Amino acid sequence: MKKLVLLFSLGLLQFGAYAQESEPEFETDRPSFTEASSVVPRGYYQLETGFQYQKKKVDGFERKQWLYPQALLRIGVLKSAELRLEATFRQDDYRSGESLVQHHEGLSTVRVGTKIKVLDSQGAWPEMSLLGMLETPWGRDAFEPRQVVPEVMLLFTNKITEKVKFQYNAGFRRQKEEGEMENQLEYSATLTGKLSQKFMLFAEFFGDKPKGSPAENQIDGGIQFMVLPNLQLDAVVGTGVSSHAPEMFAGGGISVRLPR
Repeated sequence: MKKLVLLFSLGLLQFGAYAQESEPEFETDRPSFTEASSVVPRGYYQLETGFQYQKKKVDGFERKQWLYPQALLRIGVLKSAELRLEATFRQDDYRSGESLVQHHEGLSTVRVGTKIKVLDSQGAWPEMSLLGMLETPWGRDAFEPRQVVPEVMLLFTNKITEKVKFQYNAGFRRQKEEGEMENQLEYSATLTGKLSQKFMLFAEFFGDKPKGSPAENQIDGGIQFMVLPNLQLDAVVGTGVSSHAPEMFAGGGISVRLPR
């Protein structure tokens, strides 16, 4: 047993040293809603996983939602493009007072797609990428659409200084909400500051506007901690700032990039 522990420790140290010397910058799309404009380098695999809890009032009921795990696999296939595979296990409880009215759980948010870098940053001009995803009907009927539905987003990043960056997204998505398919405009903006080589803080505003319904606007803040140059822990907490948004949400996760 002592030999196994020693070998594991040595392997972890070698893994960290290799990453520090050889790998490009490690940037994730979690835990914020805003997607980064960067893509995973060609030949690398990046797994981003986590959980989230959310509480919201829906038609007089209290809905408590758990997402566990949230899983996104990003694969660098070209210099400026990545392949994305995403799936989430979801649980929704609807309560009236202390009484459980409805309970749904199962596979949700099964999506495939790509992110393509369109422009590099030049002066005040931001780095820009295009995100395209297709949501499939492979999950539980209560959560998933009955046919494939699209999401298209434009992703931007402006580096204000070496330690501060401003990222923002805008796009369109069809989403199943309370049993109905809705066309939604999506938007977000995040300001991120690097406290050190290991710690980053961010503050974010984001929301969506379903056609014919009020917008759901939210704010959040979080932290990212780089355990190794290719291993990150994160945490986020937020609240709604409009009447139809969730009362609160919180989550955390872990992301890892596998070297070539």
